[in-house]
Amino acid sequence: MLRALQPGILTSLVLISTTAAITLVTAFIGYHLGRESLRGVSQPVVNPILGSAVNANDQSQGERSPILDEAQIIAQTKARIAEMTEGASDREIVPAPTTANDPPAAEPATSRTLPIVAEDKGVRLEISRVDTIGQDLALQVSLKNDSSQGVQFIYTFLEIKNDKGTLLSALTEGLPTELPPGSDLVKGTILIPKSLLDNAKTLTLRLASYPNQDVQLQAANIPVE
Repeated sequence: MLRALQPGILTSLVLISTTAAITLVTAFIGYHLGRESLRGVSQPVVNPILGSAVNANDQSQGERSPILDEAQIIAQTKARIAEMTEGASDREIVPAPTTANDPPAAEPATSRTLPIVAEDKGVRLEISRVDTIGQDLALQVSLKNDSSQGVQFIYTFLEIKNDKGTLLSALTEGLPTELPPGSDLVKGTILIPKSLLDNAKTLTLRLASYPNQDVQLQAANIPVE
């Protein structure tokens, strides 16, 4: 039985030896080639003071960069700071422009006085008073037609906005739907629910004739309070 195993063992030993020999030869060749390729190459040494690279071969020859004196560096720094301070003190300081004494910017003029009159092509609209009736804001208005043409109005087209640009709904009482030429003064009331005002300070009113809107009556800055 041992004789039967001997050929297999010998074969394994031969393969192992051959592999080991090839590995050693390959490692030696690789080491030799790498050393030859790096011959003459050296790692630079960085000088921490000058911040430049110094060749190691130069150091081996005894040529070293000089070390700066700490006291000299401090003295130079103080002299530089003193020079900058003196230069800053010599410069003329120009104060920033101030608006403390300037008059305040003029605000847009807002007429809060009544009556407010709007007129176009001989037709006149006047807002004489602003009252509170129950839960409504009441604008006391009057209409007059001094032109030679009759004018018609449909008050569903009456446009009223608050100072935030929100369109408000309104009702009219006593205002005519038609003004004949040369008509007398006609008074009426425009009612606006106060819940819709949204803390508005002023209102804008626009009333156009029907159907072609030839007459445009516009009144702005109508005071609420």
